Amino acid sequence: MTIPAPISERPVPWFQPKSGKQYAVFMGILGSLLVGTIAFTVWFKSRVPTIPPVIQKARNLLDERKFDEAIGVLLPVIQEIEKGGGPEDTRLVKHFDLLAQVYEATNKYADAEPYWRRSLYMRSRGLGPDHPEVIGSGDKLAMCLIAEKKFADAEPLLKKSLAHREKAFGVDDDRTMLSLNRLAELYVLQQKFDEAAPFAQRAVTLGRSKIGLQPQGFADSQRWLGAVLAGQGKPEDAAPLYMNAISLKVRTLPDAPHIPPKAGQMSHVDFAVLCKEAAAVYRKAGKEKDAKELEAKAEAILKPKE
Repeated sequence: MTIPAPISERPVPWFQPKSGKQYAVFMGILGSLLVGTIAFTVWFKSRVPTIPPVIQKARNLLDERKFDEAIGVLLPVIQEIEKGGGPEDTRLVKHFDLLAQVYEATNKYADAEPYWRRSLYMRSRGLGPDHPEVIGSGDKLAMCLIAEKKFADAEPLLKKSLAHREKAFGVDDDRTMLSLNRLAELYVLQQKFDEAAPFAQRAVTLGRSKIGLQPQGFADSQRWLGAVLAGQGKPEDAAPLYMNAISLKVRTLPDAPHIPPKAGQMSHVDFAVLCKEAAAVYRKAGKEKDAKELEAKAEAILKPKE
């Protein structure tokens, strides 16, 4: 038989209302907190965008490099939305973005371009021309146009992007580096090295001014400044910039050549292209041994031994 503890030794409840009114007030506060928590949860869930199942499925197929299957999933849904809601239904934007990415993954830039254009138009119409999403959409279209060598069409988009970032962050903020790199690339690909120089130099200066972890785009900044200097007949000055770019880029490679790069990574094939580009600069600088080593590294990636 268990002997109950004396009343004085029993645990005291954490809350002891002294009256019915105090109890009612306490329960009212508790109920209000509960209702508030539920309301906040419902509001928060409504603010978090949900990914449509079709988008998620197509994204998974893209990650698995099943490009034709991803296109086969997206196109019928796009047609269905257009039929029901019209060609400017806002639900189309995410589908356009992803379909354009799939086409770009297979180097079908001409097929990707109209979807980037429609996406940009719809975002601009709904959000305004200076909204960050619109600027980002313009960047994606610009890079597609560069891949198609439509440089004149890409230039105003990239200049607008730079102006937007300078206004939002300041001219000395490393978040402008992305736009600076892209403009430098635009002009380098046209061999307009004098026009590329100020953008590439600004980007490298920004990267060097940072203490500790370097900005993500710093490797690209050094690559394009190296390309500028090489194009201006200064391979000796360009070579160290290329080597710095390679040493940074090698850290961003996927674990194996067959693994697709994630955001912020560089594919093994693109890395091989960078190595070959650097090899040509080293050869012009009279560093034949280094040039051959870089070429061998590129060949090992592009033509692996069985």
